[in-house]
Amino acid sequence: MKNPRHELFAQRIATSAKNGLSQGQCYETSGFKTEGRSADACAARLLTVAKVRDRISELVEPAVRKTRVSIESLLDELETTIADARVTKQHSVVIQALTLSAKLVGLLRERVEIGGVGEFSRCESPDDLMRTLLVDMTPAEALASLDDLRARVEVYAANHATLVPGSEPQEPGSEGDRSLAAFRRRR
Repeated sequence: MKNPRHELFAQRIATSAKNGLSQGQCYETSGFKTEGRSADACAARLLTVAKVRDRISELVEPAVRKTRVSIESLLDELETTIADARVTKQHSVVIQALTLSAKLVGLLRERVEIGGVGEFSRCESPDDLMRTLLVDMTPAEALASLDDLRARVEVYAANHATLVPGSEPQEPGSEGDRSLAAFRRRR
């Protein structure tokens, strides 16, 4: 690039993940002067310049290509392994190779539980519970998880309910049925 600071910035951004630098740090270490926390805003603005974006793409292209080749070559090897294992009827090898293939292409993700036993026992309010959930989940994931939990609680409660002696099952449209519907609407 013609501007040496833009070139240095592009190089720093291209290696920022490896070096652990933020965009603002890349901006400042490229020779730009800023005050306070304006480095991040200035870096974001510089990243909108087409020539800078193109140069960053040019710099990261070899790494992207190398990664793509590695994944593709691994998938080819796994495909060969699967074919050979099917011929010799080694079904467990086929399953393991298919699982690894799915992980490589991003269809399966392993989840690691973070936190200790009883982490939720420290939650004393709904806000504490919300903050604990949102540490490792997006809001959409947390809501989906809570919806799933609600459905499981309803099934569990229904399966473990005890009929009170002398009471009869509720008729559709009865007061008990309407009360249950009202309870569900309130949630």
